[in-house]
Amino acid sequence: MPARAPLAWLQLSYGRVKLIVAVAGVVVAVLLMLMQLGFMQAAFESALIVPRQIDADLIVISPQSQAMFRTSPFPRRLLYRLPAVPGVESVRAVYLGTVPWHNPWKRNEQSIFVYGFEPGDPPLKLPGLAENWPNILQTDAVIYDAKSKPIFGPVAESYRRGENVEVEVNRRRVHVVGLAEAGNSFGIDGNLFTSDLNFFRMFPQRNAGGADLGLVHVEPGVDPKTVQGELQKLLGVEARVLTHQEFLDFEHGYWARSSPVGFVFTLGAVVGFCIGFVIVYQILYTDVSNHLSQYATMKAMGFTDSYLVRLVLKEAVILAGLGYWPGVLLAWGLYEIARAATALPLDMTWQRVLGVFITTLVMCLISGVVAVRRLRAAQPADVF
Repeated sequence: MPARAPLAWLQLSYGRVKLIVAVAGVVVAVLLMLMQLGFMQAAFESALIVPRQIDADLIVISPQSQAMFRTSPFPRRLLYRLPAVPGVESVRAVYLGTVPWHNPWKRNEQSIFVYGFEPGDPPLKLPGLAENWPNILQTDAVIYDAKSKPIFGPVAESYRRGENVEVEVNRRRVHVVGLAEAGNSFGIDGNLFTSDLNFFRMFPQRNAGGADLGLVHVEPGVDPKTVQGELQKLLGVEARVLTHQEFLDFEHGYWARSSPVGFVFTLGAVVGFCIGFVIVYQILYTDVSNHLSQYATMKAMGFTDSYLVRLVLKEAVILAGLGYWPGVLLAWGLYEIARAATALPLDMTWQRVLGVFITTLVMCLISGVVAVRRLRAAQPADVF
């Protein structure tokens, strides 16, 4: 048998149905892993869209807060102490909450997330927010997130046509005075931005003495970490002071560890791996069993066990290659469909493509290693 003869490929392609089933199993495994990992990453990225755009050096939160959409208010009076600390340039309070939005087009209600800001420069670096920022000082005025889900109605389209867009939010009439672009996440379907006074008009039950976030700017040239330590000493256990990066890590940590999102999608990827492993193992094991006498003959002819093991592992590598690329192409198409339907940041990154390729290769090789144990039964004495 010449060394260049594609024996592993001939072995696999001899049974076309068997080969198709094996490749389909790898395709399903690759597709599941890519989709689950993609959705998990989209959940993390979408949750960080707004936090990344916060214009602040330090952020004050309640120790009971779990995430930006699940904050607990802390006493606003604590923020009044902070300007006395050397290095602090300015301090502002931010108010967050969810209220029912009455869709005037479909006559139904959806929950929408509201940001209330104290007067000053725009605290978020979102497209469109700075241009429309002065308008929120009007009574019952809001800036609508144009990237909100369509369930809230054609708000952005109507506003762009020059129509007067008035909606009911928590049984109060408000009018849209501008559009910004933030985006939704697994926890938030849409966003409104307004002033602190308008916020409390929409949330009459909220205590005005409680803030959800405190945004701290330090003076130019001052190390935020140094100011952070001084502020934490001043606030004690009543509030936490985080740097911008620590706040992003705090938000990411909720979705990765505290929420079921990370666990569910990771479990889905593991299930995809197991499905591919079982299918490839069954195909290779059956292939070895069906050709056991041929393997025994090859042993009698002088072929070593290591050669036969390499033969089976080559079959596993071939299956990995045949099933991987169709799985990637299918996943890429589903990414596009899901991104259009959900507006989530689903992107096929090269890191994920490479990671799943290595995982697929390992999956098939493990299947081959387990299946190759059947070769021990191929003894020349049984044939002759």
